[in-house]
Amino acid sequence: MDIIDIMQTNREKLNRFLSGKYSFNDYLSISSYFKNEECNEELKKQMEVEWNETKPTEDNKERLAGILNRLHDHINSTGRIKETVFQSFYNVFSKIAVVLLIPALITVGVLSYFSINSPKKVESWAEIHSPIGSRVKFQLPDGTQGWLNSGSSIKYPVNFAQNRKVEMSGEAWFDVVHINSDGFRVLTPYLDVKVLGTQFNVNAYDDDITTGVILERGKVIVLGKDESVKGELDPNQQLIYNKSTKKLVKSSIDAKSYTSWKEGLLVFKNATMAEIAKRLERRYNVEIILHGDALKASIFRASFQDENLEDICKMLSTVAPIQYKIHKRLQQPDSTFLKKKIEMWLK
Repeated sequence: MDIIDIMQTNREKLNRFLSGKYSFNDYLSISSYFKNEECNEELKKQMEVEWNETKPTEDNKERLAGILNRLHDHINSTGRIKETVFQSFYNVFSKIAVVLLIPALITVGVLSYFSINSPKKVESWAEIHSPIGSRVKFQLPDGTQGWLNSGSSIKYPVNFAQNRKVEMSGEAWFDVVHINSDGFRVLTPYLDVKVLGTQFNVNAYDDDITTGVILERGKVIVLGKDESVKGELDPNQQLIYNKSTKKLVKSSIDAKSYTSWKEGLLVFKNATMAEIAKRLERRYNVEIILHGDALKASIFRASFQDENLEDICKMLSTVAPIQYKIHKRLQQPDSTFLKKKIEMWLK
């Protein structure tokens, strides 16, 4: 089939295209005509048919009136032109408009098709991670600074300036930069924290039974995942959410004793041995086995600063009737090592 036959066969596609009722396949066919040099002569004939069949309509006149009036004003400023010439130009321009619409429609067709059919943009995120046994200081694009505790991570959208939010797991301390009318959010699986500018701590480890928010300075609003307000905190207040019972408890505390981990301090004030063991496990990447409920419930007050784990065990055994055993790390068949294991008992 030669070019003329192809063009004649697709005459209906051209008509649909001109009427605006065309498919993407119609667009591809019409577009190929303009790209194919062999179609040039036949295209001229098709355009000539459109030229001869097209007559000025009232609708065309209304749409062209604004353009022609501006042209007329310009002509008047440079010299008069005869009305008959102007009217002839109007009639000719009405016909030319049909021919000029074809490439314009192709452009619109491309934009419309890809606008409708292109996949939605996927939001890009950046992530900061703190390995087990370490602390990591971070700074976000808006100047907000903070610390990540052992085994914690946060991620934030790359377009952070337009969307000030972070998703986190583990434990993090934030010093949020205040920007007028631009809130900052910390998102966890169970609670969200909404702030304008403040210092606070969020504890949201996956394997903990609770999620907690501690306010050091400023003011925060704690929200449920349904956007309901769960509580507002003032400095030196803590809100704890129990994942099992779904209950919230707000209490007054000494915030710095809970957030001092970022300076390398471990401060325990009336903490149970079970709580101490959990924090030591994360800090030193070890497994601590407590034998007996009495030991787990024992209350301690202690402060440690960058001591090694064996020294901490010795200190605990000097202030309480505790005995302990530190097991060597075992090497596995794949040459990796298991966590160091520590067992503790009451004497």
